[in-house]
Amino acid sequence: MSENNLLARLKNPTVVAFVVMVLAWVASAMLIRNFNTLRYNLSFIHNAAFLGIIVIGQAIVVISGGIDMSVSSVVTMSSVIASACIQAGMGTPAAIALALLASLAVGAFNATGIAWLRIPPIIMSIATISIIEGVLLIATNGTPPSGVTAFISGLSNGRMIWRLPNAVVVYAVLVSLAIWFMMFSRWGRAVYVIGTNERAAWLSGVGINSMKYLIYCLSSLAAGIAGILVLGYMGSTYLTIGTQYQLFSIAATVIGGISIIGGKGNFAGVIAGTFLIEIIRNALIVTKISPAGRELFQGLLILVVILAYGREKRQR
Repeated sequence: MSENNLLARLKNPTVVAFVVMVLAWVASAMLIRNFNTLRYNLSFIHNAAFLGIIVIGQAIVVISGGIDMSVSSVVTMSSVIASACIQAGMGTPAAIALALLASLAVGAFNATGIAWLRIPPIIMSIATISIIEGVLLIATNGTPPSGVTAFISGLSNGRMIWRLPNAVVVYAVLVSLAIWFMMFSRWGRAVYVIGTNERAAWLSGVGINSMKYLIYCLSSLAAGIAGILVLGYMGSTYLTIGTQYQLFSIAATVIGGISIIGGKGNFAGVIAGTFLIEIIRNALIVTKISPAGRELFQGLLILVVILAYGREKRQR
């Protein structure tokens, strides 16, 4: 391999994400007691799966040139709806179906504002956060429901394949589907074209508006699935249960090499970015850094990655 090829590989965001992830794991294993045990790593992977599912949808949105800030509220909404339905005596299938339908409705709502009203994605999705939070607060009167079934708990915490939590298996299936979707389907290719040059995509016959409905519905659906799994993992819900995933999902996406201006990136890097964020989050918690310190570190990390990989000029 020539020196130029080696340098090019070292500058590849996906390669960088994997290298940094491995280095972070090694450092954590050296500094944190019991970090390198099987039990700890299975727990770490379990927690990473919830973020990873959300990041699947966020990555598709960012590749298309958008951003979805509302994923955190969709996680909360999905868990609250599912829990409320169960508490009201509905069966598990109905509770899950209603939670996911509501999640799809949020995605369609975001897409309508972005595609037809030409509202910038960041503004539209932030407005959606306020709407969801307001509706949930009114509907629950500030007291979230506490319904959960053995099936939902088992869907998140059970172990059908070796010692892997079922949530990890769900994540593996969903990320495999996302890789196929982005690499081998015409819709996935259209997402990249839209993110690279939306006007060129339109001139080539891509249905921009219909694709935006698909993109934002997939993002909300992924967040809705994560919300149900988080409900099963926690055994209950509360009105800020999804808050932590808002910036974490964006951080994992950009750290994984997805260009913040769209059109570039792959899911190999996104997987590495997801696990890197979880390693860092665990390390900061175990080392007893204050929540304010963790927020500061995360913000600086996102800024550094965007400065490194997000300054390309976008064609329009």
